[in-house]
Amino acid sequence: MKRFADGEKGMTLVEVLAAITISMLIVGAVYAVFLGGVRAYQHIGIENELRSEADYVAARLMNALYAFAPDGLEAERSQENQTLRKLRFIKNEQFQTNNQVGLVSRAETEQPTYQSVEIKGGKLMIDGAAVTSPAFQLDDTSFFSFRCARWQKNICRSGVLTMTFTVRDGESAAFPVQPFTVKTEFGF
Repeated sequence: MKRFADGEKGMTLVEVLAAITISMLIVGAVYAVFLGGVRAYQHIGIENELRSEADYVAARLMNALYAFAPDGLEAERSQENQTLRKLRFIKNEQFQTNNQVGLVSRAETEQPTYQSVEIKGGKLMIDGAAVTSPAFQLDDTSFFSFRCARWQKNICRSGVLTMTFTVRDGESAAFPVQPFTVKTEFGF
C-alpha cells in the first residue's frame, strides 16, 4: 500500500482485518456470557414458579381437607407408612348435645360422606377435579403416605399425612428443569 505524504501513516488492509477479527472474538465472547446469563435467569425463574406452584398445591389440598373437616382417613392398617397414590377421607361422625346435662358427644352418621385425593395422570385430583396447572406435572414417583396415631376399625382417626411430590415442568421445552422433590407433612 502507498504511504501518505508528509510522513503520515495509515492502516494496512491486514491491520484492519486483524482488528476486525479481534473485535469479533471479543464481541462473541461477551454475547455468549450474556446469553448464558439470560438462560440461567429464565431457568431459575421457571424452577421458582414450579416451587411456588408446589406450595400452592399443598396449601390447596390442606384447605380442601380443612373445609371438608374429615373425621378420619379410611384405610387398612397395612397401608400405614406405604406409598399410596389415592387417599379417601371420611366424614361419618356428628356432635350430639345432651341439653339436660350439657355434655357433647360424638355419634356415627347413617350416611357418611367421602373426599378422595389422588395423583393421576401427572395431576393432583381432589374428588376427580384437577387442582394443578398444565405447567405443573407430578412425576410417577409422587406419592402419599400416612402414620396413624389412633385407629378405630378401618379408619385412622388422627395421624400425620405426608405428601411427596416429584415435580417436573410440563410446558417449557426451551429451558428444561430437572425434576425436584417437595415433601410436606401435616396432621389430621
